Amino acid sequence: MKNDMLSYHAVGKGKVVVLLHGFCEDQTLWSDYAQQLSEDYYVIVPELPGFGQSAPEFSEAVSIEYYARRVHELLEQLVHSEERVTFIGHSLGGYVALAFADFYPERIKGFGLFHSTAFADNEEKKQSRDKVAQYIQDRGVAAFTDNFVEPLFYVGNRSRLKKEIDQVKQQARLTSKEGAVAATLAMKERPDRTDVLKEAKVPVLFIVGKKDTSIPIEKSIEQCHFPAKSMIYFVDNVGHMGMIEEREECLTVLKSFIDLCEEVSCK
Repeated sequence: MKNDMLSYHAVGKGKVVVLLHGFCEDQTLWSDYAQQLSEDYYVIVPELPGFGQSAPEFSEAVSIEYYARRVHELLEQLVHSEERVTFIGHSLGGYVALAFADFYPERIKGFGLFHSTAFADNEEKKQSRDKVAQYIQDRGVAAFTDNFVEPLFYVGNRSRLKKEIDQVKQQARLTSKEGAVAATLAMKERPDRTDVLKEAKVPVLFIVGKKDTSIPIEKSIEQCHFPAKSMIYFVDNVGHMGMIEEREECLTVLKSFIDLCEEVSCK
């Protein structure tokens, strides 16, 4: 389905859960999760501008805040204005969830950072982002994603998950060049949002892969104590793609967190 700029998948009924994909991903990342969660919830899976079927036609400079505003516009049309929602964001999607919580706290019932962080990029990481953006600009998305995707998975899982990794690569290749470059620079410029964690009045989930080289476990541990209410789950032998590397385990965690958000909101 499409809503002006954003395409999205929506399934189920009941309390609202929003699943946000990461960089060079689309709504197919969450297909299994959306189907499972739809048994109890109304699940919305947006595709951020420039990813999946959402057009890379940017009406303003692209930023993480821009993505959050587009998601908010979508929810304004799909969900009653007084309905609060639970967000789960993978990597880039976690950055967007944090920005949404920053701008629209009255719409948040809880949010989860699935292999994501509230810290801004350091200088080394910013330089790396610039190189990625230039590489994609010069050589295209397919050349980048063919090398980018596999290292997201823990090396010990790559043989077992070869089929799944190839599927992720296939989807990643479909990302528009404009969308990938814009998102890379938006991630580079995003601000530190640890204050959002410290001031959160809703539960916050952290799912941490112990073998994640994109969001090192040390940085994840550093942010976990900031919220007043948090659920922290460390997944052994998992890199940056826990929803695939340990599908059932991570799905169980998400269900528990969503239930927690519902319980807290009813008090």
